Amino acid sequence: MSDLERLSTTSWERSDRLFLEMGKLDRTADGFRLSGTALYRGRGGPTSATYLVETDAARRSRSVRVELDEPSGPRTLALHAADDGRWHSAEGTLDLAFPCDDVDLAFTPATNALAIRRLGLTVGSEATARVLWIQVPSFGLRAVEQAYLRIDRDTYRYKGRYGSYKLTVDANGMVLDYPGGGWRSVAHKLSHRMP
Repeated sequence: MSDLERLSTTSWERSDRLFLEMGKLDRTADGFRLSGTALYRGRGGPTSATYLVETDAARRSRSVRVELDEPSGPRTLALHAADDGRWHSAEGTLDLAFPCDDVDLAFTPATNALAIRRLGLTVGSEATARVLWIQVPSFGLRAVEQAYLRIDRDTYRYKGRYGSYKLTVDANGMVLDYPGGGWRSVAHKLSHRMP
């Protein structure tokens, strides 16, 4: 196997505002990588947000990097997690309510795939994920719990901080339709099924 194997590529748009994004899920030698770029109209004007989340072999998120470019200038957030799920920045350990195995970037549907893949639910089962929730553009950080119920092969009920939504996903957990959040896939390619 090469160092990087593409599993899924998806492009999304939003129904409620100007927003385009391309996200990719890859298998690496040590785990998985979720990356992408979103272009949208932010509060200050045209904005781009590039992200990279890397997991270990157990599918636990272990690093996240977000590069935000707004009219006021660029900013970067870079965090990593220890094996115990405690997250750290260059300044030290984050003061979170509990350890987190997943990351949720508030501006993208892509990061729902992280918990969906790690939980590995069978149809009819549900579980709660402890998630590092990252607000953009403020880079506010919070440990939150998010519940996932697998309704059928391609559908999950997600309950998070701001409501409950039905998600349609591909065979690798990448979100294709997120009506409550306003996102829908406009282009999708499944290269390989979830290992």
